[in-house]
Amino acid sequence: MHDETSARIARLESERDILRTFTRFFRLLDTRQYEQVAEQCLTPDAELEVRLPTAHRLHGPGEVTRHLRTQLDARSEMTAHVPGLAVVDWNGHDQPFLTAYTTAWHWFTARAHLGDLRPADWTVVLLVEDAYRRHEGRWLIARRRVTPAAGLVAAGSPPPADPAGHR
Repeated sequence: MHDETSARIARLESERDILRTFTRFFRLLDTRQYEQVAEQCLTPDAELEVRLPTAHRLHGPGEVTRHLRTQLDARSEMTAHVPGLAVVDWNGHDQPFLTAYTTAWHWFTARAHLGDLRPADWTVVLLVEDAYRRHEGRWLIARRRVTPAAGLVAAGSPPPADPAGHR
């Protein structure tokens, strides 16, 4: 009985760490701490598949950081991600999988003259599917797949596909 209780406590502690990594990713993203996203949330061999606004794959923390700096900075002056209820499923394996909906709010740089308290330029509801792996004592994202949950945009106008034509 003691071993079973210890195993349950260890799994609960692991799930709390996974949820911390999940929410930390979005907090660091929203505060533009792009290098910290890679350092604090991703395994060294992490792969991210993002289907917004077009499908692309990112391999490794360096590529993720470069993408965030060139793509996100070019389009938006600010983002705010609101993660929904996340479910961690072990599926009888040692590798946990997290699934959650997240609402992402975006404000375009070109519309900054309208003030900080203006409505978001576009909003999307995302389905986030993560696979986590323990690395150096912490649960980090090894694989992430992000897709729009119900169409590209929930409200507003979608971003241009090319950052050179950003709004």
